[in-house]
Amino acid sequence: MTYENDIPDFALLPAREAEERTIVPITKGAVYSPVQVTNIHEKPKTTITLEEDILVPDTKPDLREILLIDGKSYLSGREISMAAKSDDYLSLSGEIQLQTLYLPERQEEGCPVIPIQSRIPFKDQWHTAIAAGATVIMELCIEKIEHMVINERKFRVKLTLAITAREYTDETLELFEGLAGEELQLLKEPVELSSVALRKKDSLAIREDFYPKDELHPESILKQDLTVVENYKQSTADKVVINGFIYVSLLFTVRQDEEGWRPSDCIRQLQERVEFTQFIPIQQNGQWSGCAAAFNDHDLKVKLTQDEEGKDIFRLEGDLLTYVELYKNTEKEIIVDGYHKQKDFVCSFTEENCRTLVGSVASETSLREILAPESSGHEIERILYACADVLEAESRVEQGKIITEGQLLAKLLILAAGEENTVFAVCEALPFRVVTAMPQLCGQEIVCHKICIKELWAEKINAKQLEFNATVLVCGEVMRPTPFRMLQDPAFAEGAGCADSVPMVIYVCKSGDTLWHIAKRFKTSADVILQTNQLEDETLCGGQKLLIVK
Repeated sequence: MTYENDIPDFALLPAREAEERTIVPITKGAVYSPVQVTNIHEKPKTTITLEEDILVPDTKPDLREILLIDGKSYLSGREISMAAKSDDYLSLSGEIQLQTLYLPERQEEGCPVIPIQSRIPFKDQWHTAIAAGATVIMELCIEKIEHMVINERKFRVKLTLAITAREYTDETLELFEGLAGEELQLLKEPVELSSVALRKKDSLAIREDFYPKDELHPESILKQDLTVVENYKQSTADKVVINGFIYVSLLFTVRQDEEGWRPSDCIRQLQERVEFTQFIPIQQNGQWSGCAAAFNDHDLKVKLTQDEEGKDIFRLEGDLLTYVELYKNTEKEIIVDGYHKQKDFVCSFTEENCRTLVGSVASETSLREILAPESSGHEIERILYACADVLEAESRVEQGKIITEGQLLAKLLILAAGEENTVFAVCEALPFRVVTAMPQLCGQEIVCHKICIKELWAEKINAKQLEFNATVLVCGEVMRPTPFRMLQDPAFAEGAGCADSVPMVIYVCKSGDTLWHIAKRFKTSADVILQTNQLEDETLCGGQKLLIVK
C-alpha cells in the first residue's frame, strides 16, 4: 500500500479558496450605559524667577544687615477652565508678600530689629500642553529667596517660584452592555472609577482677639506668620463640614514700662491657635466617596487694636477662602471579552486610564533637633523668635505604608549674650520623615499631599546650644491608577470563512488555559464544560482532558 492509499478520500479533495469575511457592524440593538470618569494628570513642575529692588522707606533707618526674609505667594486665579483647545499658554498673575527684618546702620533708642512689608505683583506665561475641555488647578509656592544689599537704602531680592498644576478632564464613557435579542457570552471584570462630581469655594469670616501675656503693652507688629491646618472634614449629602486651626505666630514689640529695660527686652513672640468650623452647603445632593480641601488666607491679617475696655490686643480678622473637591466612586462591571455561540462576534478594544480615590490620610510626626550656631561667632542669651518653612517633600508608597520625607528650614532670631542689643539669625535645614500605615495599598498609588507645620518652639539649652521642636502634619488624598479596556465597534462576521463549531471534542489543557478561553474557542459556555466534566471549580492544570460538547 502506498502512502497516498492511506489518506482518506475526503482529504484528497482540493482545498477551497479562502473567502473573505464580511464584517457587519451592529447598528441596532446594542445596549450601552454611561459612566462618568475624571482623568487626572500632574503637570511637570516649572519655576519662574523674579527680581525686584526694594527701597527702605524714608521713615526707617539705614540698612546694615538683613536678618530674615520670607513670604507667601498668591495666585489671582487658581482655577482655569479650558472650553476649547488653547495655544498651550497659561497666564499667571498674582503677588508675593514679603516680610523683611534687618539691622539698622546705627543702633538708636528703640527696637534693634526693623521690619519692612513688601508686595510684589507679577505676571508670566506658562507654556504647557492642555487638553481641550480640561480644568487646570494650579498651586504656587516660594521655593527660594536670595537677597543682596545694594546700599543702605536699597536691597535686591531674587525669588524662585515653583508652579505645580493638576489637569482634570471629565469624560462620559459609553460602556457596552450587550445586544438585545442576542445571547452573548460576556467576560466582565469589576472596576471602581472616580470622578470629580463637584467643585466649590466658600469663605468664612474670622475674628479672634488675643491678649498679650504678662500684662505687656504691645506697641507694633514686626512679623506675623499664619498657617491654616485642616483637622478633619466630613461630607454629607447636602454639606461639607471642615474643622481646622489657624496657627498664629507674632513677633512684636512692647512699650518699655520698666526702668532698666534694654531695647532688645522689648521684643516678644506670641503663639496662638484659633479653631474654626466651616459649613459649606451643597446644592447638588449625592453620595460622596471623598473630599479634598485647600485654603487661601490672603485676606487674613493680624492688627494691633484695643478692646471695649481700652486694653491693647491683637485681632485676627478677615475672610478665609476654602476650596473643596467632592469625589464620587462608581463600581462598574466592564466587559473585557465576548463571543456568540452560533455567530462570529467581533469587536475592538480601546485602552482607558483614570484614577480611583482610595482614601484620605492624615499623619504627623514630632521633630526635635539640637542646634549649635557656632558659625555666628556669638553665644546665646535669649531666643527672640522661631519659625520654619517646608523646603521640599516627597511621598511614596512602600509595603502598605505612605512614607513622606522632606526638609524644614528652621529660622531663628537670637539675642547675643554679653553684647548690647546684638541680634543674629540662624537658618538650618532639618530633615523629617512621616510614616502612615494603609494596608490596602498595592504600591502603585499616587499621593497628593499637603504638608503643614502645626506647632513649633525653641528653647535655650546653654550659651552654645538650643533645642528646636516642631510638629509636622501630612494630609492628602491617595489615588490608584486604574487602566481598563473598553469594548467598542461590536459586529458580526459573515461568510464561508466563518467556520462552524464542532459538536464534540476532547481537549487537552495547556498551561495557562482558562475555562473562559476554552469555552470561547469551541463556542460553548463555561457552565456547560463544568457540568459535562463534573468539575467543582474552574481550576485547570496542564494535561487535563476535557470533554467539550456543543
